[in-house]
Amino acid sequence: MTTIELLEKLTSLAGVAGDEKCSFETFKGLFSPYGNVSCDKVGNIIIEKDGKGKHILLDAHLDTIGFVVTGITDDGFLRVTKVGGIDMRTVEGAELTIHGKEDIYGVVCTVPPHLSDGESRVSKDGTCVVDIGMTKAQAEKIVSIGDRASFRNSFSVLSENCVSSPYIDDRGGIAVLLKALEYTNTENKITLVCSAQEETGGTGATCASFNSDAELSLSVDVSFAHTPDSNAKECGKMNGGPMIGYSPILSREYSELLVKIAEEYKIPYQKEIMNGKTGTNADHITISKGGISSALISLPQKYMHTPVETVDIRDIENCAMLIARFLERV
Repeated sequence: MTTIELLEKLTSLAGVAGDEKCSFETFKGLFSPYGNVSCDKVGNIIIEKDGKGKHILLDAHLDTIGFVVTGITDDGFLRVTKVGGIDMRTVEGAELTIHGKEDIYGVVCTVPPHLSDGESRVSKDGTCVVDIGMTKAQAEKIVSIGDRASFRNSFSVLSENCVSSPYIDDRGGIAVLLKALEYTNTENKITLVCSAQEETGGTGATCASFNSDAELSLSVDVSFAHTPDSNAKECGKMNGGPMIGYSPILSREYSELLVKIAEEYKIPYQKEIMNGKTGTNADHITISKGGISSALISLPQKYMHTPVETVDIRDIENCAMLIARFLERV
């Protein structure tokens, strides 16, 4: 399977925060060649690989942003509210999949510009209305309060190396870790966590790291890539390689080791400097139990938390190669 094919497969799987277990069987199939695969009480998918060296915890979050159904109107529309930090500017007119008793199609309602004053009808708190083309009686046979909804999968190849899809955050990180396991010959013990509920506060990583006796951790997430309308000083570059995190909460030793390995193997990289917490699962893992020394690698991504998240496949490959060599070196 090519990296593009792998990413398309991963981004097609449902997993709105709090409802991640629905993708377990597919993830089990992908990860079973590398260790024992299980699912814990909070929805983390955990892969355990035995080894005789250090115990390393790898993490990329499984869950996605999305919506939860809060009601059904008398005329059959669904009321939903956001789960996680969706960019609500992109929601009006969006295509959704509602994960009820069966998956059904829906579109977020929007008023034509001819009939509106230009103001958004989507509430700033994430509440909106979805048209599923059904009566209330029909809807109630399929959809229940509390069902999740996600952006409809629309994986697109923009160029030879550039792809766009909902939920590359953080299925791109999971692709990185899968490829890293494929590329490495480490003898270290590995616990790899596809963690639940990162988008709603980091519950999965908090629980998984507490239950682990890992000596160090490395998290993989996405970070901001430069676009013409953004501040270049706040962003990484597409095809610039892994963004190696430097932060007070991260291990300086492991950040510098990652840089050293990248330079030694001529893997392109960029440094991401943070003056406090990282906003990723690394924050929760670092302070678990008595503390776990942590590192962070981020995948440069454009248009975060929208239905058109965009990455360069070469960055996924380079992140994976760097992590593979890191696992062999620590």
